[in-house]
Amino acid sequence: MFDSKGASPYDCALMLSGQLPKTVDPRKLARQGLQFEGSLALKQFDRLVASLADDQGEVKVFLHFYMSEDHRVVLEGHVEANLKMICQRCLDVAELPVRSDLNLMGVLTDEQARSLPEGYEPLMLQEEPMELVPLLEEELLLSLPIVAYHPPEACQVQQNFTTESDEEAEASAARAAEEKKRRNPFSVLASLKADQDKSTTEPK
Repeated sequence: MFDSKGASPYDCALMLSGQLPKTVDPRKLARQGLQFEGSLALKQFDRLVASLADDQGEVKVFLHFYMSEDHRVVLEGHVEANLKMICQRCLDVAELPVRSDLNLMGVLTDEQARSLPEGYEPLMLQEEPMELVPLLEEELLLSLPIVAYHPPEACQVQQNFTTESDEEAEASAARAAEEKKRRNPFSVLASLKADQDKSTTEPK
């Protein structure tokens, strides 16, 4: 039995390394304070692979389930991979490092999802265990670049010439950031929460 009195969730968590489970029960794992570290074959991520140049490689995963001080399920960790995409400048394959940090808190309703503490995204809890791959795949999809490019120093076309001014490049980056924000379903909940907070603070 671990003595967790006065300890942070990471101090007493049991680490399981190697093969990751296919399904997880967030409530049970959070009560046990379990950590998982391992990797999954990239080819298991069908929706993600559809956006890539090939399906070779691994997705590295670190997950930590624990209960918050107010007894809510929390999942923290990260998922990362080197993904091969087609560079839209030179049309050659670019290997891009992609990482998504997870800060999820368990919720049962949309109302709870809108009232989460700052910095957390909702993890919708179900009666049945949830499949791990779809959860991680969604995080990676949201972290993909809108348009894939080699780093400037690695792209032959970029080294030879460019027709895009600095101002145009900044505008393109801003549009891409806004598009990524719209792609994230949790940003809608965040905006709804912000509007709700604003309406309650405005003078009548």
